[in-house]
Amino acid sequence: MSIKGHEYTVQNGMNRSKVGKTLYSLSTILTALIVSQLIRYLIWFESVPTLISTVILTIILFYVIYYSFNNWIWKLRPVSGLLKLPNISGTWSCNGKSNYENFNWHGKVQIIQSWDKIRITLITERSSSESISAVIIYDDIHGYKLVYNYENKPNSLDDTNLRTHVGFVDLNLDYSNNKATGYYYNVSGRKTSGEIIWIKK
Repeated sequence: MSIKGHEYTVQNGMNRSKVGKTLYSLSTILTALIVSQLIRYLIWFESVPTLISTVILTIILFYVIYYSFNNWIWKLRPVSGLLKLPNISGTWSCNGKSNYENFNWHGKVQIIQSWDKIRITLITERSSSESISAVIIYDDIHGYKLVYNYENKPNSLDDTNLRTHVGFVDLNLDYSNNKATGYYYNVSGRKTSGEIIWIKK
């Protein structure tokens, strides 16, 4: 697992290919404006072949714009609203209730999210889990849903009640994106399930 996370899917949001084309078009337009001004005010710049200057400048601008968009710009409320992609990065407290022996457990969720990657970790007293894949779903009526697949590992190999297992989480986010409720299902290595509530800190 990369520290930057993995790619994730956004359903019913703005098409990622369309966003990429928009960013490239923006960098091309800015290049044309900048090159015209450089030619106008810098005499020596006229001697630089136009093809070379525009190609290099377009590449640089696209990288700068994409990097800024991927890490910061998409998180702005008007932009994330247009993209139909909530910013869920940060620290969440997690309260769970297992259907197995009917016990409660607590943990901390840490989410690192950019426009194209996400990493979801859950740390409890006895184990920790890492997301493997994820999807964020937008619905006009019900709002956002987060579904992800994870791998869980016990903190101690001597823990006879826990062993490495995989599972799924299915969460509904409230409209403020500060609370999420749903269920988890362990499907391999530990066949249990339960309810969970996340509260953003």
